[in-house]
Amino acid sequence: MRQHAPNIAVFVVLAAAATGLWLYADKNWIPKPDPAAKTDEKASPSGPPTADAVTAVAGAGIANAPPKVAPPAPKAEPKPPAEPPTLIALGGDGFANRVVLTTQGAGVQQVILPAFDEADRLGHEVKEDGKPVPLHLIPGERRVRDAKLKTDFVVPHLQPGRVTDPEQLKRLAEPSYTLFHYASADDRYPDPLLGTVNWKVVPEETRATADQHTVVFETTLGEPFFVRIRKTYTLTRTDYHVGLKLEISRTDSGGKKPRPFRYQLSGPRGLPVEGEWYTSTTRTALVGYDNRGRPRRQYEDAASINIKRGGEALHSGNGENMFHYAAIATPYFASGLAVDRSADPKANPWAYVRATSELPAFLPSEEELAKLEKEAKAGNPVAAVEVARLRAMINRPLQELDEITIRCMSESLTPEPGQPVVHTYIIYNGPSKVRLLNLLAKDNAVDAAIVDRYLNDFQLRTITDFQSPTAFGTFANAIYWTDIVVTFTNLMHTGLWAIHKAVEWIPGGSWGYSIIILTVLVRLLLFLPSRKQTAMNMKMVEVQKRLKPELDKLHEKYKDDYRTYNQEKTRLMLKHGMNPFSAMGGCLLLFAQMPIFMGLYFCLQESVFFRLQPFLWVQNLAAPDMTVWWTETVPLISDPENRHGTWSFLYLGPYLNVLPLIAVGLMLYQQNKMMPEPTDEQMAAQQRMMKIMMGVMALLFYKVAAGLALYFIVSTGWGIIERQFIPKPKVDIDDVGGGGGGDGGKGGPPTPPKPKGFLGRFKARIQARLEELQKQAAEQSSRQHRNAPPGGRPQPIRNPERRDGKDRKRKK
Repeated sequence: MRQHAPNIAVFVVLAAAATGLWLYADKNWIPKPDPAAKTDEKASPSGPPTADAVTAVAGAGIANAPPKVAPPAPKAEPKPPAEPPTLIALGGDGFANRVVLTTQGAGVQQVILPAFDEADRLGHEVKEDGKPVPLHLIPGERRVRDAKLKTDFVVPHLQPGRVTDPEQLKRLAEPSYTLFHYASADDRYPDPLLGTVNWKVVPEETRATADQHTVVFETTLGEPFFVRIRKTYTLTRTDYHVGLKLEISRTDSGGKKPRPFRYQLSGPRGLPVEGEWYTSTTRTALVGYDNRGRPRRQYEDAASINIKRGGEALHSGNGENMFHYAAIATPYFASGLAVDRSADPKANPWAYVRATSELPAFLPSEEELAKLEKEAKAGNPVAAVEVARLRAMINRPLQELDEITIRCMSESLTPEPGQPVVHTYIIYNGPSKVRLLNLLAKDNAVDAAIVDRYLNDFQLRTITDFQSPTAFGTFANAIYWTDIVVTFTNLMHTGLWAIHKAVEWIPGGSWGYSIIILTVLVRLLLFLPSRKQTAMNMKMVEVQKRLKPELDKLHEKYKDDYRTYNQEKTRLMLKHGMNPFSAMGGCLLLFAQMPIFMGLYFCLQESVFFRLQPFLWVQNLAAPDMTVWWTETVPLISDPENRHGTWSFLYLGPYLNVLPLIAVGLMLYQQNKMMPEPTDEQMAAQQRMMKIMMGVMALLFYKVAAGLALYFIVSTGWGIIERQFIPKPKVDIDDVGGGGGGDGGKGGPPTPPKPKGFLGRFKARIQARLEELQKQAAEQSSRQHRNAPPGGRPQPIRNPERRDGKDRKRKK
């Protein structure tokens, strides 16, 4: 053994050296493919696309399944195209939209709405050099979302011309409204080539006048498609849309048979989420379409899209679904594509539309993830690390804040020589409540005909004016309740704007005064039914007070038989005029007022005019009042780490909000005043539960917008004051059986007056029928008690003949 020791030592040294050399060569000398840069096997050989473009289009062509790729590696820093893009300005001072186009993918790099101001993540107005910054609906640059909400807002300034600054190239976000193509008509993965290369600007067709700007991009695809593609952008001064004409024509194929061409159009990117800590809705993907002539809308929120790694594909169904638009919306603004059918009313260019999750890295399918987990359990350390990374990505917090977009896939196209295929769209950029464009005035006024096209031709009204995507929303729409509420909401918008124009001279925030005045006008409109309902409630409370001795006796008598106690209690209430029909009348009055109250509620919730509008100490009526900054370091209450997880319901944000506390306090006071004294333990428990629920409501109500809280304060205060001016109802002692009746003082209930009118007679018949049913129920209950065995529970009455028949069968 000793004589072989030198040989063994030499072998170990050589083996170690060879292993180290191999590891070094594998790491530094042997090139490896980038998993994040993989595309379809049939991708164009013109060069590798950027990693960011691959991330954007992977899986976007899949109808119902997530992209199936190899296990992903961590995403590298996005690489700019080989040639830096050139930015082109579309529109300028005085235009309703200011747009920056890019030669990269012939896309939209930035969209600015000068009529509206920018808000940051806290919900504050953004200012630069003391002036408000216009809203960047599509920022054009990547925005870093830090854990802390209070960070410096970076205004993205993009200047026309070639981008040569390396730092700016890194900051540029991937363009919106880019176009991709499929290697074959049956492919599910688009080729990212057209969305990453620089398109050529056609100078002879690019023009600008005082009221309209036009830019034309062009590129070609050779074998096997042989097509020339043109994208023409047109922007008019007062329009809240950019016209987009897509023209696909055939080039010389040299006698070869061209392959059918199929494209994908991507949607907007980077729509800002203002007020992250209080908003309940971040971004939503909306698809408007007609199904057999009836307007429909598909609604998906960002959280569900990101959790499912993509939305549900909506197919045309061989023309059964006629697409109108596909958009991404925030609570106040929207950007999206709409099909322009002014030239061809039957145009339906999309085969299907799908919302996609724009994650910074690929996620494998469930089958691939299960395979990786199996390898990790078998002892593969690399698979274990990869599974941990993927699980962290899948279960990442605050998925509702992740980026989403919408993607529209076309049918297969086969243009003939000299006969180009033309698809015409508009890119809408404006308020989600499109109807509000009619209310803009002076320099921001919009032509009513254009707004009418948005609402009716492009069906953009369904972005907001549509049923909720729930079973209750479907039921409400079936009984036309949705149409009623939408009508009253639009009336409230018009009324609120008219009031604002009348009081805008008042200093200190005219929109706040407008809310107060509109609330008072609504309460005046509902004064008579509200007064009647309040009087009925007060009478019921007073009668219950007078009947309390009788109810206490009943409770003592039937404390072990709750069913009989309720029957006797109801009989006593009916005897003295407190019948279910009266309670139903109060419910009907409340139901009649609901469309007005709901219309006002939704009006205050969706009006874009409340954004960043001050009132008294409030800086933004569309956000909580944010009275006192109590920092982001309070455990559970304002710590950003508690925005997700088990205790997230305790997260209140970094501000003390006073208006919601005042509103809930007034509601609690009104509730206590309207509640009758409890007549039994169950009623007392119900009242305690209502008070607890009011406390829970205060927690849920804490982050409501200041304008909405102001409405609740004024409305509740009106109700409290209204109650003070209603005279206290006088209930005669005879009405509660405590003295002489109406028959000469001989006892018994008073003789009721003869009912007058049809409704009076109908009410009397209903009351008599209820008393008869109550009497029959009481007699049935008393018979059961008489037949009950001593000390036992009442037994149900059975048919004796049936019982005897069973006994005879048993004996036989």
